[in-house]
Order: sequence, then structure tokens, then C-alpha cells
Amino acid sequence: MKKQKEQINMLELTPIQLLNSEYREDGQIDVLVPRFKISFLQKMLPKNRSPYIRANLDEIGTATWELIDGKRTVSEIATMLEKKFQENIAPIEQRLATFMQSLNANKFITFIEFMEK
Repeated sequence: MKKQKEQINMLELTPIQLLNSEYREDGQIDVLVPRFKISFLQKMLPKNRSPYIRANLDEIGTATWELIDGKRTVSEIATMLEKKFQENIAPIEQRLATFMQSLNANKFITFIEFMEK
């Protein structure tokens, strides 16, 4: 007999940030992605070269990033974004789920439910 895979509802998951970020002058966020995973290679960069690649978020991405605190579920974040952006973000659940999957795939976030205990 095959085991059935448990269906995961993205809206019930709790995202948590794995990377640092900074605000740009325009008020939007840049997520700081390390250039190298090995700290030794980071030290070999020229002094004027940043050890980070900046992933620029737009207004909706910035608002989403600010709401990812390790306490709110994706559903709660969706409700808050919908209040702020109204119809400009519809369909919110689908768009937010896609964005969260992308952030997770690129190791910008993870979900508390999947962290090793």
C-alpha cells in the first residue's frame, strides 16, 4: 500500500524570514542575499564590494515582507494585505501563495511548521 501524501494548506503555514533586509531611500525593502554560502569566500571580496546581492521588493512585496514575523499565518497576512491594497491585489490568496513559494524556494523564508525541532 502506498502512503497518501498529506495535503498542505499554504494559508495555514507560518512564514519566518531567513535573511536580513534594509530599506531603500524610496521606502521599499531590499532583501540581502549573501553572495557566497561559505564565509571564507565572503572575506576574499574586494573591500568596496558588498558581500550581498540586493533583491529589490516592490510595494506589495515590501508590505508582505514586513508582515512576515514568525507569528502570523499566510492567511492572516493575506487579510492584512487585502485591507491595505483592496482590489489592487486580487486574487490575494493565489498571488500570496505564489509569492511565498518563490520566497521559500529561494531560501528567503521558511515555514515554522517545517523547521527542525
